Amino acid sequence: MQNPDYLIITSTQTGAGKPVTKAVIIEQHTQSVALGGHGFNRPGYDYLVQPDGTLETIIQEENPNEVDLWGFSDGVNGLNGKTKILAFVGGMDKKGTKPKDTRSEEQKETLASVVQFYVKRFPKIQVLGWDQVPAKKDQHNPAFDVPAWLQELGIPSENLFKASENN
Repeated sequence: MQNPDYLIITSTQTGAGKPVTKAVIIEQHTQSVALGGHGFNRPGYDYLVQPDGTLETIIQEENPNEVDLWGFSDGVNGLNGKTKILAFVGGMDKKGTKPKDTRSEEQKETLASVVQFYVKRFPKIQVLGWDQVPAKKDQHNPAFDVPAWLQELGIPSENLFKASENN
């Protein structure tokens, strides 16, 4: 498996308490635009964290010793490099109209575990929020301050994304 350059944290941008399944994400991302989907050739998230903290793998990494072309995005709107995307269900108020940090304690624990695992496994990885991606900087997703949260977790500063160094 190739080393990822980035781990991006995002939300599903769905209302607080609204369930979102792995199947819904796959359909939403891969269905044609004409049918209301995103028209992607694969789902846009690698992992999905449910409100109860359950981690669901959307893009499988069957064999970590081989490159899985389906296991990486090659850059995301202004980032060049191999990217893994970690999404949590939520990110909007109950009405689904305003960004809101809806992470449950269980989601926070799972997100932290995944981030810490990736930083340990891939020491050069850069971790960032979706709103730090240069082309997405005006979006309010994942609706919390990812760099501050990463610092609270004790993630080394060399693993915190710095836009000026990467663009």
